[in-house]
Amino acid sequence: MPTQRRLAEFISASAYTDPVDIKKLRFIYGALEKYVRSSGKSFEDLHVLEVACGTGEITLSLASLCCQVTAFDIDQKAVEYLQARIEDRKISNLTVTVDDGCTFDDGRVYDIVVASEVFEHVLEPARLAGSITRRMGRGSYLVVTTPNGYGPWELKNRIDVRSHMRKWNALRRLLGKTPYVRGAGADHCQFYMRRDLVSLFASFSLTLIDFAKSDSFLAIFRPLRRNHLLQSADTRLADTMPYWLASGWYFVFELTGLKGANSGA
Repeated sequence: MPTQRRLAEFISASAYTDPVDIKKLRFIYGALEKYVRSSGKSFEDLHVLEVACGTGEITLSLASLCCQVTAFDIDQKAVEYLQARIEDRKISNLTVTVDDGCTFDDGRVYDIVVASEVFEHVLEPARLAGSITRRMGRGSYLVVTTPNGYGPWELKNRIDVRSHMRKWNALRRLLGKTPYVRGAGADHCQFYMRRDLVSLFASFSLTLIDFAKSDSFLAIFRPLRRNHLLQSADTRLADTMPYWLASGWYFVFELTGLKGANSGA
């Protein structure tokens, strides 16, 4: 199948419509295509693992390539929703379960592992990275997307009064809400510099082989985030700016050392 047609099907398999999300899908697809070229395997030969898959917007795109996809999430409702989508589309090359990334162990070795918008949510990123690399062999790729922890988008959120108020347990009790627990929900508990992430993964024998920026400082303006034309311009602007001004980053790491499932580590 021609590359452009396969890429179009990869994108259309997801319900993503925002330009910044489409850009992310293109990056992930590019990582898989690069792996196929370098390994000599076909897409159908690939075994792909997605960590914290949520409701499956990336997962379904991965499955559209006809590779064998395993995905999991700690949120049972999200997994049940994705399972319903899989059944509705009659997808046979995709398995999804309820699991924790820090303890997941199915004994398999994967060519590609995808962890999109995950590492900023975990209290023990090194534990998660270790768990992931045990499911990889030498030459496997890890695709990671995450916010710039000190970029415009994260800095805006950190000074957002409403965001802080949602974490006040005294106020939550008055409103009859469950207590806020750091690292237990959608809020971010890790704020990375680029070198932090590169160093974290280097300690697990993962070498950075590709990098890109998601969107720029314009992402902080709410009207822009509702306008696809302006969003598209913002994602293009990010490509021309220093990495530290981007609101988010995309990484591809290759397992080049002895750690991982194939080594018995």
